[in-house]
Amino acid sequence: MQQQQNSTYQLKIVNTETRSDIVYYQIQVLNTQTKISWSFEERYKNINNLHTQLASELKQQLPQFPAKKFFGNTDPEFISTRKAGLQNYFKTLLQIVDAEQCPTLKKFLTKGEQKQIKDQPQSFKEDQVKQNDIQGNASSKEKIQQQKQIENERIKKELKDKLGAATQQIKSKFVDLGNLVNPPDEHDIKKKRAHYDQIRLDLKNFQTNIDIPKPSAQSKMMIAQSTIEQTQPKLIQLISQLQAGVESIISI
Repeated sequence: MQQQQNSTYQLKIVNTETRSDIVYYQIQVLNTQTKISWSFEERYKNINNLHTQLASELKQQLPQFPAKKFFGNTDPEFISTRKAGLQNYFKTLLQIVDAEQCPTLKKFLTKGEQKQIKDQPQSFKEDQVKQNDIQGNASSKEKIQQQKQIENERIKKELKDKLGAATQQIKSKFVDLGNLVNPPDEHDIKKKRAHYDQIRLDLKNFQTNIDIPKPSAQSKMMIAQSTIEQTQPKLIQLISQLQAGVESIISI
């Protein structure tokens, strides 16, 4: 037999399992070039069919194949012996037959390879998706937090603007009339009383008509303006205190 020292594939029977009186051999194959390995299971019957097909196609002497046994196939000692025989068979076969040049052998060896290659990108893809989801969730939380902060600032500004507008309206439309009910100065009272005594008439002896002039529009405006000028500072102070209290409540 001509041996090949460097085989593309290495095969190892790692375990066996018996199900419904049928023994399955768990086979592991390694591609020595790509360093990718995969596993599959096969029955003795199908491995025997492979050997028969290879012998027909290759027209060359192949390693000795473990013989059939019609009874006691599931005996643990026999299974162990057959496993060792199959392992030796594939070891020798891969040394003398180049699987890359033998489609039948390559098809048998690579039946689990495509599934392994397919699973690896899928696993990587799933991990990538999970990672993206984690990053996406973190980004979404940050965006939500930023939006809430922006909305809070907008509400605060809106309340502050409304309060300022209301304060301005109060300052421009209302006056403090408290000073109008304050008692006059005592000196003014005495002066006015003396003046009144001088012009007091004896209504029993004299009859006269006194025309009391009506205040003009200009006089009324001057009185109103004087009242506003006197009361405006107190109103502004009161409004400022009110605004400070409101602002402390809403924490602007």
